[in-house]
Amino acid sequence: MSTGLRFSLLGPVRAWRGETELDLGAPQQRAVLSFLLLRDGEAASVEEIVDALWAERAPGSALSIVRTYICRLRRSVSSAEDDDRVIRSSGGGYAITAEPKHVDWTAFREMVREAQALRLRGNLAEAADLLRNSLSLWKGAPLGGARGDYVDQERARLVQRRVATLEEQVALDLELGRHAEVIDDLTAFIAAEPMRERLRELQMTALYRSGRQAEALAVYDEVRRLLAAELGIDPCAELQDLYVRILRADPDLAGPAPRPAPAPTVERPPAQVPAVPPGFVGRGAELADIQNTLRPSGWTPVVAIIGLGGVGKTALAVKAAHSMRDRFPDGQVYADLGASTGRSVSPATVLASFLRAFGVPEERLPVRLEERAALWRTVLADRRVLILLDDAIDADQVHHLLPAAPGCAAIVTTWRHMMDLSGVRWIRLEALPPGDALEMLARLAGRRRVLGERTTAVELVELCSHQPLGVRVAADLLQVRPHWTVRQVRLRLEDELYRPAGTNEDCALIEAPLLRAQSRLDAHQATAFRLAALPDQGELTPEAVAALLDLPRPQAHRLLESLVDAHLLLAGPRGTYRYQRLVKAFARRQAWAHEGVERCDAALHRFLSQRPKAATA
Repeated sequence: MSTGLRFSLLGPVRAWRGETELDLGAPQQRAVLSFLLLRDGEAASVEEIVDALWAERAPGSALSIVRTYICRLRRSVSSAEDDDRVIRSSGGGYAITAEPKHVDWTAFREMVREAQALRLRGNLAEAADLLRNSLSLWKGAPLGGARGDYVDQERARLVQRRVATLEEQVALDLELGRHAEVIDDLTAFIAAEPMRERLRELQMTALYRSGRQAEALAVYDEVRRLLAAELGIDPCAELQDLYVRILRADPDLAGPAPRPAPAPTVERPPAQVPAVPPGFVGRGAELADIQNTLRPSGWTPVVAIIGLGGVGKTALAVKAAHSMRDRFPDGQVYADLGASTGRSVSPATVLASFLRAFGVPEERLPVRLEERAALWRTVLADRRVLILLDDAIDADQVHHLLPAAPGCAAIVTTWRHMMDLSGVRWIRLEALPPGDALEMLARLAGRRRVLGERTTAVELVELCSHQPLGVRVAADLLQVRPHWTVRQVRLRLEDELYRPAGTNEDCALIEAPLLRAQSRLDAHQATAFRLAALPDQGELTPEAVAALLDLPRPQAHRLLESLVDAHLLLAGPRGTYRYQRLVKAFARRQAWAHEGVERCDAALHRFLSQRPKAATA
């Protein structure tokens, strides 16, 4: 971008070249400029700009209008020397690449990030002063003079960021004993955010330390009445506790808390994501989906990959993380949350690990989970960090670990769809296509050996139901038995995995995810899973399963759907269901072992006697 060109978003949307203010045109044209500047150099398609301006109310000529806005903006902000390099075309879209010092919003975030680093090193006074300087960049309501759905959303986000920065600055000033100096700043902000409880808490503390106890108590009464009238709620526990402490003249409120020990700096961003497993193949569509979802934007995207154990969820997540390393220059962190091992890792433990990775010393780690999560959000502010949460159990384990700062993103792998985890892009992972499964076997066991017996190799990966874990086990068998042919390995696996009963010692790895999935079922689901595998037919109907289980059709249908959710059944066309070959063989063995011969025979008898009726239903 040419020298002397500056942009302002922290107030009215404006631009200058040198000392000359530029004409940015109509409100929606200013919104286009704001949209591009807020993307930090990431290109935006014309369709994305249309969606930002009008959402679902776009006029028929929206594309043409956007291109007209771009043309006008280029004329306004470009000089003869730089032509259209300020707003550059990129892959059918547009982008603005500006140095941080040339955009006040970017400069603000850089100053906040530097202040947070100073705070972690124990330089509280420098950090507080730098935060105060960053707030001086604001010149009123952000994105003034721009209009559009996106602008309204971003204006609210920027305002909240400004208030959060003030809270951080005031908290530092109170630690430094500057209680009298912050009261005026707080009063002005509270006028605009009267129900922001953290601001009220800081205000009460500053007033009390300034010898104004009655005024501090009056602040509590004011906010209590306001919250009751507007929202029908009481003040938060922290505010109530502070009120009681002020009433009691708690001596711990009288002065600044002891300063924490200096924290070491982080010399290199954390790079904790494991290596991509050997032989990774395919998943092109899923990779593209993840990469598109996790593009930098004004919100914090999260992708969750779900599927049966052994289907390759972790491998895909790791592959995606490595492919986007340049998007997250401030680091990539990883945690195995332990769903498959039965040893669940607490979010507090994970947060401690993440915070240490960014230079927070052990003695500065808060004890309470909520405080660790708040510090984690502070550390991530103005950073671009990717968080990979592998093998999650439930939403409670994940919530506190997710980033809140735009520019960050997260990938979660799990076996279940977490209904209480909102705003997530869910990707359901199935077995590999046959060609990819064969290619995986060739990469792991040797291309010449595998393709030399291609027909048998195709049968071998089909025995594994094209599941990556099963293919890896087959490849391991080929590698540790170099004197065996592919046909011998196929016969061995067929005998181990598809015999009516047996120990299956060589295939414990393949069956382990199926055993875990079965253990998560309730008694009715487990019985349905096992008995429905007894008939030889490929597709099942709810009527057929109702006969097998001796249940009404609606109840059988609900059980089948629950098994689809558990990744033990596949939903087919026209309301039918089917097992993967490997899963069906496992379920049959489990049926004879757990349900018993008599119950299995009775189920098959009901199925065969009702079969004509079920077929015509």
